[in-house]
Amino acid sequence: MRKKVADEITISRDGFLFIKEVRKLNNLVFREKRLINRLDHDPLIFLTAHCQGELAGFKIGYAQSPRIFYSAKGATSPLYRRQGVATKLLFEMMREAAAMGFTELHYDTFPAIYPGMVVLGLRHGYKFKKMHWNPEYNDFQLRLGRALR
Repeated sequence: MRKKVADEITISRDGFLFIKEVRKLNNLVFREKRLINRLDHDPLIFLTAHCQGELAGFKIGYAQSPRIFYSAKGATSPLYRRQGVATKLLFEMMREAAAMGFTELHYDTFPAIYPGMVVLGLRHGYKFKKMHWNPEYNDFQLRLGRALR
């Protein structure tokens, strides 16, 4: 498999147009059919990342409160890992949430399962907001957040 270049990645806000591909990637990465509990949140940001017409990743988020936007789920195709796709998706979600008037962006992750999401957040100014043990995942569930400037 050839390596993909981050500069070739385009981010789009029309995730519902690619729902079939997103569901496939979600199943591949998370081994589950459910994207998030509901896709009818208002507002909802549903981003996709593509490289040369191929789905490279997605990110879905919604308002958690009048000031906090919550990134509920995201994934990067194994073909595009460690090439800036997750960073581009995160920064685009931050930009769009800030444009809607939100002042913070939060997300949850499981460090034993997805250590890269902890590193990504800390690298870009996210701080730990809370932590608890999640027996379903047999891991700590960490909430990270940062101000949107």
